[in-house]
Amino acid sequence: MNKKGIEMETLAYWIIAIVILAVIVMGYLILKSKDISAITYIKNLFRFGG
Repeated sequence: MNKKGIEMETLAYWIIAIVILAVIVMGYLILKSKDISAITYIKNLFRFGG
């Protein structure tokens, strides 16, 4: 069994998870700084000019 391959694969999953977490946190901070709640943002996103 190749242990180095397993470690690199696990490391890749950890890096992907950390990047996704960072994107979620940054999105939350951007919405919070603009004083827009996420629910209002989603409603406006799907409004389509109606």
